[in-house]
Amino acid sequence: MTMSSFSFSKSKTDHESLEEITMLGRNIAESLDTETLRENANLNGESFSGKMSKFGSEYAKWYTQRYVLPLELEQAISENLIYVHDLDHYAVGATNCIFIPFDKLLANGFSTGSGTLRTPRTIMTAMALVAIIFQCQQNAQYGGVSANKIDHDLAPYVKRSFIKHFRKGLTYFENFDSDPSATHLTAAMLFSEEDICMDNSDLKNLYPHAYHYAYEETRQETFQAAESLIHNLNTMSSRGGGQIPFTSINYGTCTSNEGRLVIESLLEATVRGLGQGQTPIFPIQIFKCKKGVNQAAGERNHDLFLKAIQCSTKRLYPNFANLDAPMNLEHYVSGDPDTEFATMGCRTRVIGDRFGRNHLSGKGNLSFNTINLVKIGIENGIVLGKREYADIEGFNRMLREALDLALTGLLHRYDIQVRQPAKASDFMMREGVWEGGDSLHPDEPVESVLKHGSLSIGFIGIAESMKAMYGQHHAENGEVYAKAIDVVRRMRTFCDEMSDIYNLNITLFATPAEGLSGKFTTGDVKQYGVIPGVTDRAYYTNSFHVPVYYPITAARKISLEAPFHHYCNAGAISYIELNGNMRNNPEAFRKIVDYALEQNISYFSMNHPIDRCTSCGYEGIIGDTCPSCMKKESEIHISRLRRVTGYLTGDYQTRFNAAKQAEVRDRLPHTPSD
Repeated sequence: MTMSSFSFSKSKTDHESLEEITMLGRNIAESLDTETLRENANLNGESFSGKMSKFGSEYAKWYTQRYVLPLELEQAISENLIYVHDLDHYAVGATNCIFIPFDKLLANGFSTGSGTLRTPRTIMTAMALVAIIFQCQQNAQYGGVSANKIDHDLAPYVKRSFIKHFRKGLTYFENFDSDPSATHLTAAMLFSEEDICMDNSDLKNLYPHAYHYAYEETRQETFQAAESLIHNLNTMSSRGGGQIPFTSINYGTCTSNEGRLVIESLLEATVRGLGQGQTPIFPIQIFKCKKGVNQAAGERNHDLFLKAIQCSTKRLYPNFANLDAPMNLEHYVSGDPDTEFATMGCRTRVIGDRFGRNHLSGKGNLSFNTINLVKIGIENGIVLGKREYADIEGFNRMLREALDLALTGLLHRYDIQVRQPAKASDFMMREGVWEGGDSLHPDEPVESVLKHGSLSIGFIGIAESMKAMYGQHHAENGEVYAKAIDVVRRMRTFCDEMSDIYNLNITLFATPAEGLSGKFTTGDVKQYGVIPGVTDRAYYTNSFHVPVYYPITAARKISLEAPFHHYCNAGAISYIELNGNMRNNPEAFRKIVDYALEQNISYFSMNHPIDRCTSCGYEGIIGDTCPSCMKKESEIHISRLRRVTGYLTGDYQTRFNAAKQAEVRDRLPHTPSD
């Protein structure tokens, strides 16, 4: 019996509970339940540290379901209607994810709890501290950690490096008629630290040798710093279970020379890859697309957008955030990069705040619960042969009940979270990573600051739900598509209404289901059996996506999914699947990205195969034989890198659970046009 086979109930006897716990531990210790061990593709559940993490995680889930959850929510979980994400962190009141205010932490310095770090004087030190901040913060929560404007945050430290190199260049290269030390002093007096920057043409004209030296040294240092950051974020196994911190960085809109150099260096370091040329898994990278800044020829950062396209054709990163989508312009303030849309990478969006903090850094998502739309469709649709026509009223009634249950869980969990003392999340509150946390006494509850975060209701399986209701999914029939839109619209309306009633940020999430896509399916198969087109695969389709196995062009998929983004104010992502070596055709790649942006897709990425021969290091598309060394897959391991829920996970054949492996195998490529 696997963990997914358990149906916990508070009415079980002590003997039954002991049997469950004993079996749970045995399955983990002896690696009998690979699905549980591979639930999180970022965790090597079969390692010693991974198993120790799973022991704690699975017991925490068991304890929470038996002793903490509201009875009605526990019942909804056992009925396979609601899924509570990160249930293992529920009882202790931990929070999900956050956008880190790197500008504040770097400018003011910070304490790790073991020592205090001062403001960095160079870009090399600044990027090293970014990795340390990521590492410290991920231990204060359970979800992702993100930089929403890393180019703006790090530009001042590129400038500091330039100042250092320029002053050194003055002593090295400039010839003076008078005493060198006196003239050096005069030059330093003429140009303050504010004046000494890469954009200063007077500096370049008056001291060309020193300027050129400083410019080249700064470029080299910034690239080395970016390379070091990416290597650190792929090797710091400091998260529970020996995981790499789940990091994301957003960039693309800083137009200063210093900010542009940060972007260029991050892209260049990503293209070069890790030590043996491997594609970096972290940080998830997101290029922020903005008209007037980087979208058209002649715009200041258009060259960096093109470089981002080239990087993505080779490394699958960066993904692309659409700052001009109407929902992302709602809170945008020109000149304030903290109001630009950014994401956690998996898709989380938290810019809006009913309490006025309509910016990103210093807050995040608190928790989310997901509704199984497929079950609601099966119960009220034609698929079981119980009725000739779908019961739309019954569907809407059951949907409302599920929404109420999901919200009940969020509010119950929120009450636990806000009663925690500031010292429980230590670094996050003490250092003001969560905005306002540094003003709280260590023993003071955190409600006054956590209220700015979001509580999200997610959903999965629009496609299979519509198939169960009407016999076709939303990409197969225009009328069904309209009904699918209406379902998501109803969920968003519910979230907005509840936000007003409870005076909290309650939002709708296009759930990034990883392990969940298979869990819901398994539960429904047990109850309803195998239903063609509905429960006959190992997974349900993510959120509102067109099924991966449905043949459709890229343009059509984009146009169908785009309207759903508008309703998912907690975050959504759309993908296009390409079958070919996109490194040879960046122009076609760019046209697809452009079209997605035009259609107001909020967050977009493209999947294409990246295989790597572990024998010779060849990277590209590999069948069963490496085209470089001609060794067969039966002789050597071929690593096959794929994306899941917005991020990369290494070899999907060894890190994905069975449901996601099946989904990858089913993926059909989308041709660029009709």
